[in-house]
Amino acid sequence: MAKIFGKEYTKKELMDRFGNIGTIAGVRMIEYKDGFANGLRAYEVVNGPMRFTANIDRCLDIGELYYNGIPLYFLSRPGIMSNSWWYNEPNSSRSIMCGMMFTCGLTNVGPSQTLPDGKVLPQHGFIRSTPAETFGARTYWDGDDYYIELSAVMRESSLFGTNLVLRRTILTKFGDPKIEIRDEIENESSTDKVPLMLMYHCNFGFPFVNESTKLVVDAVSTKGRDEVARIGMENESPFVFGKPETGYKEQVFYHRLKSDNNMCSATIVNPEMRLAVTLKFDNRELPNLIHWKCKDAGNYVIAAEPSNCHPEGIIKEAENGTLRYLAANERIQTGLTFSICSSNVD
Repeated sequence: MAKIFGKEYTKKELMDRFGNIGTIAGVRMIEYKDGFANGLRAYEVVNGPMRFTANIDRCLDIGELYYNGIPLYFLSRPGIMSNSWWYNEPNSSRSIMCGMMFTCGLTNVGPSQTLPDGKVLPQHGFIRSTPAETFGARTYWDGDDYYIELSAVMRESSLFGTNLVLRRTILTKFGDPKIEIRDEIENESSTDKVPLMLMYHCNFGFPFVNESTKLVVDAVSTKGRDEVARIGMENESPFVFGKPETGYKEQVFYHRLKSDNNMCSATIVNPEMRLAVTLKFDNRELPNLIHWKCKDAGNYVIAAEPSNCHPEGIIKEAENGTLRYLAANERIQTGLTFSICSSNVD
């Protein structure tokens, strides 16, 4: 049953009240026409007070996310971009628009890398700007529940090289402010030991992020990525935020979280707005939570990033002995869930 404004309705009760359920829940395909975004195709999904976009031409990643008209996501200075701009700036922050979530990988997470054979892997990898080769959307009833489902297949491949396939499904149920992302990644080649680096870069911005916002996790351990982060931990808890500061140097932290039946959670809380967003993920494929804290004026963002690696590039990950590999035709299941809560928040 769908819950709207505190009251639950059956399918019949809803259909008695709507000429078309699309008034309050549904999906449509859109295409941006302006500026850097020109040509970008996306799905726009409405689920009651929650609205989000999923970018077909950028890995079916979540672009915008609103709840009761409040933007929860961070959009970087270049704004919304089609993937055509990525090809012009493959190794630059000019190609990263952020959005609610972008997928990093599948063969590099972190700074651009030049491999011994001369091949260059871009910052945060190729998959974030890879268009879907097949995609679709549907809505359906299951009893009194109304679902909106998106799907897409992306491929990271090259002649004589990698052939990794990402099959993604995004599911949301009307009346439940939740987005479930289910991913299957397969090595569709005959090559064993193909590297797999994966990080879900989830970015939260103003007004949801302000001086009262905090990250709530049950951490087993927390480490700073570098000296800047380690000094930052000495001066202030990494879990609180604060006002924008011109010239603030970004800090990155690595958390290991306690789990319940392998499920971990991280919650961004704004107690002033009585609003929170929780990320849930399985630590069997995503053992790390990477945490980006940036109070720089104009780049005011918190990111929580479930990951199978550290964002320091494939070379260092291999040197550390922590690089994940897929055997020929091996496939894994992974993903994460966004859940929005607007009550009992403190």
